[in-house]
Amino acid sequence: MIDWARVSLPFVHCPLNAGEIFSMDEDGQVEWRTPKRKQATGSYEKKISIKSTGGNGQGMATHLWVSGNPSKFLQGHNVFGSDDLVSLIYDTFKVIVKQFNFTPTMHELKQIKHGLYDVGMLDINYSFELPTRADVLAFIRAMEFKAKTRHGRPSMKGGTLYFGKTSERWAIKLYCKAEEIKTKSGCLPEPLINKGIELWADNKLRIELRLHGKELTKLDLLQAKDFNPALVQSVFNTYLGRIDMAEQIRLNNQITSKLPNKLLSTYTLWTEGHDLRSMMSKPTYYRHRKDLMVHGINIDLRPCESAISNVIPMFRILEAKAASIPDWAFDKNMVHYSAKAAV
Repeated sequence: MIDWARVSLPFVHCPLNAGEIFSMDEDGQVEWRTPKRKQATGSYEKKISIKSTGGNGQGMATHLWVSGNPSKFLQGHNVFGSDDLVSLIYDTFKVIVKQFNFTPTMHELKQIKHGLYDVGMLDINYSFELPTRADVLAFIRAMEFKAKTRHGRPSMKGGTLYFGKTSERWAIKLYCKAEEIKTKSGCLPEPLINKGIELWADNKLRIELRLHGKELTKLDLLQAKDFNPALVQSVFNTYLGRIDMAEQIRLNNQITSKLPNKLLSTYTLWTEGHDLRSMMSKPTYYRHRKDLMVHGINIDLRPCESAISNVIPMFRILEAKAASIPDWAFDKNMVHYSAKAAV
């Protein structure tokens, strides 16, 4: 699904009065200035940022810059949604037009309806189903030690695993959707609570790809019309394939979900049969031994079969088809209509 987009829509209009931000040098000369953003309000009070850009020499702006989550803006949530960027942005623009009393020409509406405008950044994500939420959390933590990309090893922050977090080209992040919708930024609107969304998300691993402007230029994907739903999925799978993973990982939900990061690597090495005494200092070995004993693990002994029985091939999960949008989401009007075409 399309989870975030930054686009520049061709639309001549009286500039929005939102103020501006500018930089001044030591001599009091303005170095640069840019309009401030305004917020448009969509479904269930969800916001998206807009601002006027460009000029035609007659006091009119030539483009409307839009940045935000069109799926959440239109649906009230982004647990599942559409791959149709053009339809999402067109419907988002129609809401903005009504809210700000804009009067686009038929030609401008046609351009936007057919995706004839520039894309500056795009987020694509899909959800993958694991047996339980505990499996999702354990999988993410194991990926921290078992996977890498050209960006190097991933970094973990607040339960989210990042590949290329600071890259100016592309990045991937993994997180537990069930945990994310409990946060302030990801919480569901009150009318959508206990309608089935939380239950559906409970065992879903969310993987999100972000493509910055430089990468979109490299791919020659510059306008929204270039992003048909089939291509969106293809691009996502291509970048997901850039994660270099161990063929399989061992997950023991009840253990790994409770271990702090400093012990998880030791536990993982122990389950793989490594000689820990030769890999760490004596004080560290005994400190970790003591801490792991609290969880019923004695690294002085060889790992028993029960500790290594839960083996999950990583490729099987990440090459599997993304979880489908449930039928009831369409019946309850919880997802953008354009997603139906992909079902």
